[in-house]
Amino acid sequence: MDAVSSGYQQEPHQWRLRSLSAGAKMWCGSTSGFMGAFLFAYFYLLALDPNHSWKIGKNVNPSGGLGVAIMAVFVLSGLLLWLGSRRPADEITTGVVAIVLAVVGIALQFVDYGVLGFGPYRGGYASVFYGWTAVFTLGALGGIYWMETSVAALWRARKNGFADTDEELLRVGLQSCALWWSYYVALGVLMYVVLYLV
Repeated sequence: MDAVSSGYQQEPHQWRLRSLSAGAKMWCGSTSGFMGAFLFAYFYLLALDPNHSWKIGKNVNPSGGLGVAIMAVFVLSGLLLWLGSRRPADEITTGVVAIVLAVVGIALQFVDYGVLGFGPYRGGYASVFYGWTAVFTLGALGGIYWMETSVAALWRARKNGFADTDEELLRVGLQSCALWWSYYVALGVLMYVVLYLV
């Protein structure tokens, strides 16, 4: 029994496209709220600091060079995915490069953890630094998964000549992913400015 004969109607195609775009925008909003908690913690602990324990001991500063490298690869990843999602001829190539750059950014973050001269127990700053960067890295893993599935779906559909595939839905899916990923990277730049420059 099909949907029409059973009394149910399939939703219009445009609704599916709009729901992907709206979902990505809602995800951006919820990500802002989640990351905002770390921003609040940073300035709250800095402002209070009743025991003078914002930074306990010496060398409680991360490597500025590694911080720049981490943000540079994430920003390049976001820009490439955003631009590639708007150019159908380049969407697969730029998508793969964006994924590789994001993986490199995560790897550099773990290198940064390895060379830090402090742990999360060295005051409020160290706690916020480890918490915020760890959560950002975990979120980036989710973003990589979304990018990979979107790019792989487009690659398979293109390989099969888009037979039995909604090409427009796949492209809007990649554009929605690019919107969220670019926004997430912009939040990462804010994180970098707060943790490394303020």
